[in-house]
Amino acid sequence: MAAPVVSIGPLAWSLGTVLLVAGVFVALAVASFLHRRGQARVEPALWALLVLSLLVARIAFVVRWWPQYAASPLSMLDPRDGGFSPLAGVVALGLGVLGLIWRRPMLRLPLTASLAGGLLVWGFGLLVADRLDAAMHTPLPALTLHDLDDRPLDLRAFAGKPVVVNLWATWCPPCRRELPVLIHAQQADRQVHFVFVDQGESAAEVRAYLAASGLRADHMLVDPSQSLAQQMNARVFPTTLFFDAGGVLRSMHVGALSPATLAAEMRLILSGAPSAPIHAGVTR
Repeated sequence: MAAPVVSIGPLAWSLGTVLLVAGVFVALAVASFLHRRGQARVEPALWALLVLSLLVARIAFVVRWWPQYAASPLSMLDPRDGGFSPLAGVVALGLGVLGLIWRRPMLRLPLTASLAGGLLVWGFGLLVADRLDAAMHTPLPALTLHDLDDRPLDLRAFAGKPVVVNLWATWCPPCRRELPVLIHAQQADRQVHFVFVDQGESAAEVRAYLAASGLRADHMLVDPSQSLAQQMNARVFPTTLFFDAGGVLRSMHVGALSPATLAAEMRLILSGAPSAPIHAGVTR
């Protein structure tokens, strides 16, 4: 699923993060309401369960993608890459709830009701987002950009293989942090087209940065007017778009990718049959 992004002014969050926050807010609101009606106070238990779920979800993700973390073990302590296993988190939540209500039966009703409200908001929101995304099938944009030698290139020319399009800028610290990760992946995996689209800068600026950093990459394009960011509603850099071999957007990642989260995202465009191919910007 292409992860929608919710933008408020200059800030942007993935829809999954927004729905999680909304679910937590609803669970706390239900708990407060029931407490005013004479039920046991469960807010501390809810916060403890949230921490437990997130911790287990993070650990499960790190274990699943350990080869990618092994080269830099301290990176597993940085959750900014968005690497969490929702299934592991939900299982941990369920076991935590069972343990609490077994030890403290008076929490059964308020804790169950609060969690039911929060999970309903979170789960229903994800379901709706999934259905909307399946209906949209955003294609590779019909956009011609230029490489560092000023040669024009239509983004749709990359369809036929999975495509990873990275929107970045030289002034952006997270972009600079993740760029070597993506360049390494480009050099290691020829099954996928990796396309780098600098936003708002000139070819000379990009070439100077790459030379100073000792980096070399294929398919390095510039987009001085930020046309691609506008078309894809990308308000924050870096944003990375994952298209399958049919040229259909399958995922959008906001923020720096680690080797592990890159591998997890690429699984969506490498496994299974691609979506129907796109010709002349039309989804078939």
